[in-house]
Amino acid sequence: MNNRLRYFLLAIMLHICIIANAQLPMPDSVCVGSTKRYHVNNATVPSTYVWKINSIIQTSTTHEIFVTWNTAGVYTITVQEENANGCKGQIEQGVVYVLPIPTTNAGPDALYCFEITARLNGSGGQTYEWTPSTYLTNPHISNPFVNTSTAGTFTYYLTVKNALGCSSIIKDTVKITILPKASIFAGNDTSIAINQPLQLNAVDINNVGFVDYTWSLSFGLNNATIKNPVAILDRDRTYTVTATTINGCKANDAINITVFTKADIFVPTAFTPNDDNNNDMLRPILVGIRELKHFTVFNRYGEIVFKTSIQKAGWDGRIKGKMQNTGAYVWTAEAVDFKGNVLTRKGMAILIK
Repeated sequence: MNNRLRYFLLAIMLHICIIANAQLPMPDSVCVGSTKRYHVNNATVPSTYVWKINSIIQTSTTHEIFVTWNTAGVYTITVQEENANGCKGQIEQGVVYVLPIPTTNAGPDALYCFEITARLNGSGGQTYEWTPSTYLTNPHISNPFVNTSTAGTFTYYLTVKNALGCSSIIKDTVKITILPKASIFAGNDTSIAINQPLQLNAVDINNVGFVDYTWSLSFGLNNATIKNPVAILDRDRTYTVTATTINGCKANDAINITVFTKADIFVPTAFTPNDDNNNDMLRPILVGIRELKHFTVFNRYGEIVFKTSIQKAGWDGRIKGKMQNTGAYVWTAEAVDFKGNVLTRKGMAILIK
């Protein structure tokens, strides 16, 4: 074989084995849980490729590989091209830094009394994102207030990022329960005779379930730690009851008690039935009365215009739905006091329009 032919064959062999060098965009930084595409050349190059991560051969034999990084650390990724003629290119390599992700903690589920503003307490990151943002004073901080005037259970989800910019993969959840408003009613202000037993009764308005009661002052009460003590008084008193639920929610209310020296029937000397909710009805004020026998109102002709035996009932100034004229009306009343004595009273009241 002459030299010319030898050089010609060598040139053909060199041409067959020349391939493109693979290129990897390195180094790379990703967060745990991320899926990343790495590629070299392009799909039109008729070659196969050997990919390795920390010397472990991967399944991809194409010009690209998709890697899901599940563990933090430093990884070396390599690729080598082999063309259709069996010629291998140089090994290209790069470093991948897989960064740790934060662990989200939205805090424990919590119960709050209605009058106490709830607050979230998240941790685990440098930046925070609460969803939904409904009722939150600021959804981008770790501990926003839940500013709501509605009772109920509210669920919030927290995502955080660490200083490396990596987000938590799993959202943490917290449930905030705002309990119904605790309200107590100590009773309407009332009047009694001296030493007349008065049954008090605290009412749980919203049925929240009070388990503890405290009345103050305790003077004159047979038991200041129950919902319905009996008061026997020799002077005017104001009692305040504080009630507490099993969850520690509190409510309070007061009742004013006026004490008279004896049982009696009082009737105002005038009334103004103009529907302003102020002195609209003519009715007896009963002090120390156990039973009302009757309260009767007469016009100037001696005709009965109103009669009742129901305590706190009264005349609204109308006869058969028609408002009566301004004038004087006579009333009589008979009742039995708390000691069993019968009381009779009479007087005059003026209807003012």
